[in-house]
This record gives sequence, C-alpha cells and structure tokens, in this order.
Amino acid sequence: MSSVDVAAIVSELQELVGARLVKAYQPGKEEIRLRLHQKEKGSLDLILEAGRRIHLTKYRRQSPRMPSNFAMYTRKHLCGGRIARIEQLDFDRIVEITIERWDKKFRLIAELLPRGNLVITDEEGNIMLPLRRKSFATRELKVREKYERPPSRENPLVMSESDLKNLFISAQASQDKGAGAKANVDVVRVLASALSLGGLYAEEVCERAGIEKNKSADKLTETEIKAIHEAIQALLEPVRIWTGTGTGTGEADRTLLRAQIVLDDGKKVDVLPFDLNAYKTSEKIFFATFNDAADEFFSMQIAEEVEEKARTEYEKGIGKYDHILNEQLDAVRKFEQKEAANIKKGELIYARYLEIERLLAEMEKEKAEKRRVVTLRLPDTDPDLSLEIDRSVSIHKNASAYYERAKIFRNKRERVKRAIEETKERIRAEKEKEIVVDAELMPEKKEPQIKRVKEEWYEKFRWFKTSDGFLVIGGRDATTNEMLVKKYMDSTDLFCHAQTDGAPVLIAKTGGKSVSEAGLQEIAQFAVSYSALWKYGFYEGECYCVTGEQVSKSPPSGEYIKKGSFMVRGKRQYFKAALGLFIGIDIDIGISNEKKKNRLVVGPATESQKSMLTSFVELAPGGELEKNELAKEIVKFFVDSAKAEDSEREEEVERIVSYEKVLRYLPAGKSRVIKTVSCQKVTPGITK
Repeated sequence: MSSVDVAAIVSELQELVGARLVKAYQPGKEEIRLRLHQKEKGSLDLILEAGRRIHLTKYRRQSPRMPSNFAMYTRKHLCGGRIARIEQLDFDRIVEITIERWDKKFRLIAELLPRGNLVITDEEGNIMLPLRRKSFATRELKVREKYERPPSRENPLVMSESDLKNLFISAQASQDKGAGAKANVDVVRVLASALSLGGLYAEEVCERAGIEKNKSADKLTETEIKAIHEAIQALLEPVRIWTGTGTGTGEADRTLLRAQIVLDDGKKVDVLPFDLNAYKTSEKIFFATFNDAADEFFSMQIAEEVEEKARTEYEKGIGKYDHILNEQLDAVRKFEQKEAANIKKGELIYARYLEIERLLAEMEKEKAEKRRVVTLRLPDTDPDLSLEIDRSVSIHKNASAYYERAKIFRNKRERVKRAIEETKERIRAEKEKEIVVDAELMPEKKEPQIKRVKEEWYEKFRWFKTSDGFLVIGGRDATTNEMLVKKYMDSTDLFCHAQTDGAPVLIAKTGGKSVSEAGLQEIAQFAVSYSALWKYGFYEGECYCVTGEQVSKSPPSGEYIKKGSFMVRGKRQYFKAALGLFIGIDIDIGISNEKKKNRLVVGPATESQKSMLTSFVELAPGGELEKNELAKEIVKFFVDSAKAEDSEREEEVERIVSYEKVLRYLPAGKSRVIKTVSCQKVTPGITK
C-alpha cells in the first residue's frame, strides 16, 4: 500500500472507534488478524500485514492450531479493550491503533513500509513486544526499548510551494554528495521517495503538471515547481476530503472518491481509492468503499499465492508417482529379460544334453578345470550365451536350477506389475483431485440461525406413540433400562419385555387407562424387534406386559439382580408379534399436543403406524447389509426423496435425518428393507 492508500483506508476505519477487541490470530508469517465486535455491525476482522496492507476483510483464513507468541501476547494484554483511536502518522505508511482497557492504554503500530513490522507499546511508547526483533542504523525494535519511527518523510498534504522547492534542492544536494560527482536526480524519483507518493502517484503528478518525469530536479523553474505543487494538491484532494483537511465539502467533490480495482486482460493489476490518468482507458471494477476494494485485491493475491503453492505440491505429487512408475516399468523389463534368459538356458541344456555331458567328461579326463562350477559356451550359439554348470549335480538339476531362477524372476515381475497398477491408481487419484486452497480465503458467511426444536425428555430413548396415543419408551442398554424404571415409571404404567435375554425394557405411559388390543400388539412388536431375536434372524417373538407396581429391584433373599434387570411378580399378559420396524419422518404431536417440526421417528411396522407417516423405510430381520452400510443407504433415500420435492425440503431433511440418528434407531444385527415409501408412493426396497 502507498501512503495515499493508507490515508484512504484509515479514514474509513474511523467507524471502528469504540469497537471491542475480541481475539487475535496470526494466520501468516507477517500477518495479524484482529477479531473485533462493533455494536452496529457485529463481528469484524481487521487485517494488519507488516510491510504490505491494512484493511477490514470478509475473507477467512485458516489459523494455525497453536497460536503464535505474538497472537497470545495480543490476546492477553489487548483483548477486551476498545479502540480509542486509529491514525496515520504524518502521511507515512505507519498506522497507530490506540486500545484502551479499564486499567491501561496500549498502542498497536503497523509499519506498512518495506521491512515493516508490527509493534505493541505501552502508553509511554516503550516496546512491549515486536512481531520481529530487528536492529536498524537509527532504531532498535526490541522489548523495553523506546519505540522510534523510521525517519519521517515530508507530508505532501501540508507542504507549501517553498517547502517543495527546498525539497528538490536538498534532494539534488544529497545526490551530489553521495555520488562524489555531479549526477542528476529525476523529479519523479524525488516525488516517489521523499514524499512517500510511490512511483504510480509520482508519475501521475508529473503528467498533470506537464513536466517530463525524468527531468533533473535542479533544472526546474519556479513556474514548473508551482505546477507540480498544484498537481500534488489536486491529486490528493480526495484524500484531504477524507481526512478532513481539504477545502471541498460538497457532493461534487466526493464523486472523486471512487474505490476501484484496475484490470488488464481480466487480471487484477492495481487497487486505487480514486481515478488516475495512468489507467484512464483500463477496465475497472468499482466498490462502495476502499476497504472492500483493498480486501478483494489483496485477498485474491494471497489466494493466488496459496493456489500456486497447492498446484506446485499437486504437480510434485504426480511427478513423484511418475518417477516411481518409470522405475517399476524398468524393473519389469529387466525381470522379463532375466526370466527369458534363464528359460532359454534351461531349454538349451535339455536340447544339447549329450554334448554338454561330453564336454564335462573331457574336462574331467584332462583335468583341465578343477572348479565345481564351470562355464560352458556351446558352438553355434550366441557368443554372449554361457552356461554355468555345477559338476557336483546332474545335468537335469542344472536345467532345473535355471527354471527355478526364471520362476523367481517371474514372481518378482508379477509383484512389480501389481505395484504398477497401484501406482497408476494413485496417479489417477492425484489427477482427479481438485487443487484445493485448503479452505482458505473463502468469503466468511454468517451461518443462519437454526431454530432448534426443544427435545422432550423421552427423546433420549427409543420411543413411539401407539395408534391410540400412548407414549412408549424403550431402553437402549442396561443403564437406560435402569433409568427408565427408577426415574420415569409410575405404578399405573405398563412394563413390557420380550421373553428373551438381550431385550430392552419398555414403559407405556398409560396413567392407569386401558390400552387397546391394537396398541398392545404395537408395543409387543416394538419390544421383540429390539431384542436379540432380530440379530438371530427370527421372524416372530413373544412379549409380556405387567403393571408398574408388579416390578421391583428387590431380589429374593440370598439372590442378586444385575444392572438393568428387575423382579416381576404376579400374573403376566403374553403376546406374540412379528418382528418389524419402520424408520420414518413425521410431524410429531408432543405430550402437550403442540405440533413439532418434521422429525425422525421409529416404530413397529403396523399399517396404522405407517399410515401416519409422510415417508418411511420398513425393515425386517436378515439381509446382507450391516448397520453402518444400511444407515448410509437409509439417509441417502430420505435425502434423495426430499430433493425430488424441493430444495427447502431437502435442507430440512438433511438436518433431521443424520447418520448418527438412523444408526441409533437400527436394531442389532443385519436387516433387510421390505419397502420404502416417499410421499405415500411405494417403491422397491433399496437393498436385498
């Protein structure tokens, strides 16, 4: 950022005065992100990057898991304080933010000039902590040292014509002294450096003044100096309006403040707070504020840098696998050659068996060769083809040894071929990957507030309502069985249990009223379906019901009842029921008869129960899918069904039908889908 850019940004950041500092992060080496809370606008993020930029941002960037020392120090000493002042120091690229806490006052200084820094000081200006400790010829940025600014430049906003003339004279004098001989200094260089305008704005001044930018500073006439001074004042008039030092106050003057990003062939090349002649014919994108323009420009620059890094890593990954693949292909070729050579030698031994025996016999007779393993080259064969023969074993065993070696090389070749397929698969997978910017620099969206439906107490368990309106709650394990009976069962309620081990306790909240025959059958089916009978593939089971007063935790003398088990005394009522469940979506009617939002429910697979649902999946014991896979299939069915209706319905279903909820409702063991119903349209089962 130039000094002009900083002035424009700081003027807009005055809205942050009074904002509270909530947290500090350090997502980059030179970058600090301050999370602020402003009464009118809520949460805001302010970026301070040493040597580069300062602006509000709507983009988020991934922060390191462990906060840096500077971020932790900022949180400890500055968080909770409120911004009392934000100012640019003497039109330089230095911004000072004063933060006041109830007991102390601090300053956070952002140096945006080359080799800049971020520094926290106390009220007296003593350095508490710099982002980086540095030593310069004129100052030291170290803890407990007095903070000294870099050498100040002239401020063009308050510079007179005579000040400008003296600036050109002193610049030429300094050049002469430093060069040791007469050397000219260009006008544009003086404006860019000594006035902190930067090259772009310095050239703009020269153009508006009608002065050749490369003209020597010591050859300027009084008229030319006056023209340059007037051009500077005219150029910076928008900034003067922003900072309150200008003469213009009307809307006509404010139209000069046009925040923009300049494009060249669609590429963002510059960001400006107002129009410049240098980009008069260029394509531009305009923004409501310079903060917005700077955020878009710099954030996209960072995004491109991160994407380029990701692309390099991506190409490096593919290159690594390409190198491995080439080595593997080369190894296969070598193993094929060695396998073929050994087979050829084995076949040659069998083809010229008698000739080899004769040669070995002659060696033995002449005692010309005393070694156990000899090398033979047969006539009328390739000169490079030699046979190593072990004279201590038969010719057949020598041939077999070559075939064994060929087999070894064949096995190696097959292993490498399998590895080649794996490498090719990895290359395909790498090429299919998208170059992801690691979730960085995405516009920060405020999540919509989801109105959560308050859960009833019974929703912690498995539950359903009978067709005649009675609430039935079932335990999921020994702990919840114990909780149901001790905490929620009344003496007038029904206590139900499948006639088998490994079954949940069911409590029907009847309040002493009679349950219909259909309701009792539903309770029985629910009880046997969640018992161990489902896991073992039974299609029917037996259940009994008693009143709550018949159930106790007191065992007979000398006996022990384990957790989740109970003593049942007196007459029992037995029911036989088929195993079967549904998982569906329904508008639930709570105990208070208030309508709830759509929710996921489970119940016995009776016709009266299923008729009350908008969509459901009916299950029976058996099948091929385990619980995990079946849960995924069921979630997919509900989401796809909702998607066919409308997008709003899809979002609602995705929220209420989660994998974890479905998994919690599935009984132990494998299940099969009998049918699925969406909007009361029956479709074939989604699994066998």
